[in-house]
Amino acid sequence: MAQRMLPTWLTLAAIAAATVFGAYHLTHGFRAVTSDQARQRTLAASPRALPTIPLVDSHGQRTELRQIANEHPYTVVALVYTQCTSLCLLTASSEAYLQARLRDADLQKQVGLVTISFDPARDTPEELARYARRVKADAATWTITTVADPSDLDLLLDTFGVVVLPDGAGGYTHNGALFLVDRHGRLFDALDPDAADRAFERLAALVGSP
Repeated sequence: MAQRMLPTWLTLAAIAAATVFGAYHLTHGFRAVTSDQARQRTLAASPRALPTIPLVDSHGQRTELRQIANEHPYTVVALVYTQCTSLCLLTASSEAYLQARLRDADLQKQVGLVTISFDPARDTPEELARYARRVKADAATWTITTVADPSDLDLLLDTFGVVVLPDGAGGYTHNGALFLVDRHGRLFDALDPDAADRAFERLAALVGSP
């Protein structure tokens, strides 16, 4: 009996070892336990250049992602959709908090905020304007946008490592982060959506705030 069971246990042990080995590499040697943490480590090691993606903002004006990034030494980018009632609310709250902290620290000229909707069919400029009023976005600091051409959406999501799946109820299940971009259009960090304090501290250090 024991001899017949031996191959089964060896097989299970081999599967377990392969699983651990794969997890080790996927999580950068167990130093990153989630996909977002792995993405953060990857970006820190090798910043990612933003592609040229035309956008339209809440005023109906055409702009471009790298152009917005060039307006400040650093920019915080978040990807949401305005009808979201879960993760996006947390992200919007973090951006609103950052807007207030940056203003209080007189850093609003050093750090900009950008929200990009990945639901361009519903998030028209009019809907984006309503969203901007809802989150009390100061247009001088916080730009609310979506892709001007829906065909650019896949490139946008791929660039930021955001996965968006229909939830079957008219909304989306998705991941997200507070993405940090420099004025040269390089994505160099990604913090959890609720890590507004850490994002502010990181940015304040980068711009040399006392």
